[in-house]
Amino acid sequence: MKFSVWARLLAVLSIFLLTGPLLLAQSIPANLRHGAYTWQAKRARLPISAADAQLPAVVVRDFTAHEYLFDEKGENLQIYSTEHRIVRVNSADAIERFNKIYIPVQDGGQLLSIKARTISPRGEMVEVNQSNIKELQDDDGDRRYKIFAVEGVEKGSEIEYVYTRSRPMRLYGRDYLQSETPARDVTFELITPEALRFDVRIYHGPKAERDTVVQGKRVTRLHLDKVAPVREEAFANVQAEQMRVEYKLAYNQARGNARLFTWTDASQYLYENIYSLSKDDNKAVDKLLKQVSVPAGATPEAKIQAVEQYVKGNFNLDPSADGSVAQSISTRNASESVFTKLFAALFTRLGVEHELGFTTGRDQAVFDETFDTWNYLDNAIFYFPGPKQWLAPARPDYRYGMIPAEWTANQGLFIRTVKLGSTTSAVGKVRAIPTLTAAQSSNDLDVKVKFAPALDKTTVDIRQVFGGYNAQAIQPYYAFIPEDKRTEAMQELVKANVKDATFKSLKVTNGERGLSPLSKPFIVDATVESGALLDRAGPRYLFRIGELIGPQSELYQTEERQFDVENDFNRSYHRVITFELPAGYQVRNLQDLKADVQAGSDAKAPVYYFRSGYQQQGQQVTVTIDEVYDQIRWPKKDFEAYRNVINAAANFNKVVLVLEKKS
Repeated sequence: MKFSVWARLLAVLSIFLLTGPLLLAQSIPANLRHGAYTWQAKRARLPISAADAQLPAVVVRDFTAHEYLFDEKGENLQIYSTEHRIVRVNSADAIERFNKIYIPVQDGGQLLSIKARTISPRGEMVEVNQSNIKELQDDDGDRRYKIFAVEGVEKGSEIEYVYTRSRPMRLYGRDYLQSETPARDVTFELITPEALRFDVRIYHGPKAERDTVVQGKRVTRLHLDKVAPVREEAFANVQAEQMRVEYKLAYNQARGNARLFTWTDASQYLYENIYSLSKDDNKAVDKLLKQVSVPAGATPEAKIQAVEQYVKGNFNLDPSADGSVAQSISTRNASESVFTKLFAALFTRLGVEHELGFTTGRDQAVFDETFDTWNYLDNAIFYFPGPKQWLAPARPDYRYGMIPAEWTANQGLFIRTVKLGSTTSAVGKVRAIPTLTAAQSSNDLDVKVKFAPALDKTTVDIRQVFGGYNAQAIQPYYAFIPEDKRTEAMQELVKANVKDATFKSLKVTNGERGLSPLSKPFIVDATVESGALLDRAGPRYLFRIGELIGPQSELYQTEERQFDVENDFNRSYHRVITFELPAGYQVRNLQDLKADVQAGSDAKAPVYYFRSGYQQQGQQVTVTIDEVYDQIRWPKKDFEAYRNVINAAANFNKVVLVLEKKS
């Protein structure tokens, strides 16, 4: 999980399960249910249907088993995962995709055994040499992978591998059972000691079978003959829509029938972890508070913003930083959890009413209140009941009032401090996390076009105003761009609207560090010349006015829609384009500028719409375009209505006005 407090959670498991250190296994235990699992030594390729033979690739066997197993002394619990996959590759692209195999070895885990081989269409078997298996680390060092290449693969070959790895115990887990490759013979098993009962929930798929006890072990199993593929799809969180299994430890029958690791338990644990500081930590926070510039008599919002500006402006986010608050204050390098502790301590000292929350990104999995897996508690948030605003403590790129869009339109667990006399405790509640309105994430465009007297080029004054999430991809990072590269970066931004722009001037407003795009939008002003917006066609001229709104998404797919629409965030676009017609000229097709496409149950207040029109006064024409998306989710059964709005913008992008002499 992203939030580092979970790495220390194992230290408290003795309350519920066991005592003693967690040790890595050096070999596969003999009493592991699938300890002797291996492939069939000699076999022909597995049969597939004629239809599957036409696919680029198909997984013909996918077996996964996770077993929680005590050591011989019954003290230490490990997870042993055995996975077996066989992939038939039928195309060159599939060979390129599957001939390198990555196996995660993380969380202090160990790879205990691995075998890989290919079986050619002629039945020839070639096993991968163990010496060719290498180890890699990702950029932040958090994950290790074993990687090996499978050589000599040809069309029609099977790529097969089977491995077993161990990891320290986790209370919860998640496996995706679906990918972009169709799969056959898919099996998932969760195996635990008989006394430990896990709850298992399947999303976007059938229910898992009821657990059964086999030879003193509790087994939960899911088998699927076929799993359909998923494909990338615009305006959808495909990963969150994939079939997946979530599981969590729910009961230890040796301790009774009380449910374990509930939202209430999580609230108490997180409260203690974040708000309980050592003597040295408290001293360091008291000194830090004196350095935070909080005006006398400041409002709660002013206090919040002062704390945020100081902490995010003076501390570096470092996942590997020491876990001590005092040490982090000294070095000014802090992990995500220490960032959260700093904010909590400072808000408490300043008397700022707040709630500490945790959620997951809905781009990976939507928070489900009905299934209390702590797997959803990835990202820390503060909620302020007074102003009803939000803050992401460990995200230096966000400011008060905004948190990452994928955390919104979601739910989270929020923890409120409660005092009973001299006793302080915590109460947790799952609440909705709303997203910003379309008006708060605007992208406005004001364009003035002047035609040269010879009608061989145009001069364009363009102002782009980015607010809310539309600014978030630019504004927090602008100040970190080397000065000699900033102009180039902003010119590329303008060229999205005027492809061949020759720049006469360029100015950026609100590019300083630490600004909120909700109150200080990011603004780019430019004056450019273009020869590509105007073309001559005999006695007429073609004015490519549609290109001035920039490239637009298109939804002209012919395949049936897989998923409901899900936007990253609500957004709005207000565009005004003004141009002066040359003397003696008129526009032949001004009506092409008019559009009115909308979607929503209320025709008077649609949630999505694209509207464009124009006014002409003498030779001056003013075009106004409003495009709004003010609802995150939209059902796929009404996909056409949404697609029509998206395509209306794409269609406007293609509008070309015909200028001709007046008769």
